[in-house]
This record gives sequence, C-alpha cells and structure tokens, in this order.
Amino acid sequence: MKVKVRQVEDFHFLGVGPAGREVPIDAAEYVGGKGRGIRPPELLFQSIAGCVGIHLYEALHKEGKEVKSIEIETDAERITDRYPKVFTKIYLFVKVEGDVKREEVEEALKRVIYEPGTCSVAYMINKVAPIEFKVV
Repeated sequence: MKVKVRQVEDFHFLGVGPAGREVPIDAAEYVGGKGRGIRPPELLFQSIAGCVGIHLYEALHKEGKEVKSIEIETDAERITDRYPKVFTKIYLFVKVEGDVKREEVEEALKRVIYEPGTCSVAYMINKVAPIEFKVV
C-alpha cells in the first residue's frame, strides 16, 4: 500500500492514501505541535479499532447476525520514561448492539484479531504489543 505524507509546516504534515482522502498529522504540543492534526499514535489506534470494527461487522454479518452498531474504545500500557515510547499492551473495549450474543462477539473477535487474523492491522500489532479485548 502506498501513501504519501508531506510536510506542510514545521511539525504539521498531510497524509494522502490511495483513496485520495487527506489526513492532517501533527506532533504533540510538548514537542512543538500546534494541534493542527492527529498525532501518529492516535492514528495507529484509530486504525486498529477501525480495522477490528470492520472485520467484526463482516464476521457477524456473514453469520447472519443483526448488528445495529459497533463501538470500540482503546487504551494501552506504554513505556513513557524513555525513547522509543512504545506500547506494550493494547486494550479494546467493544460494544455491539443488535441481535447477537456476547459469546458470539467474543468468538468473532478472536478470529479477527488472533487466528486467522482477518484484521491485518490488529494481527500484526498484536505480535509486538499484545491486544486484549473485553466485550462490554
């Protein structure tokens, strides 16, 4: 997959992917960012949650389950006292509304994140920062 990120000004960048959508990116304020875009770690977590949500919906839909909405919140453990400030564990809190049982959502999430790992983003990240989920 090819994307392009170009500098707009100092810490402010603009990303463009194959779909042509622009994504403003900026650094944290403590390093000089000015709030002109999404910080890269936020993009990573939105990517994980979005990919899991898409594949979770797909898995439940293929099973004939009626899904009205999916909401995924993230949290993480992170090393912050030195560089690189890596994430060591990622948590997903998943809420599904519809005619579907908790156990069905949990089983689908296992297939989406772990094996066979239909969400490539979560599957890959799980190898370096284990992902745990909770259906709420």
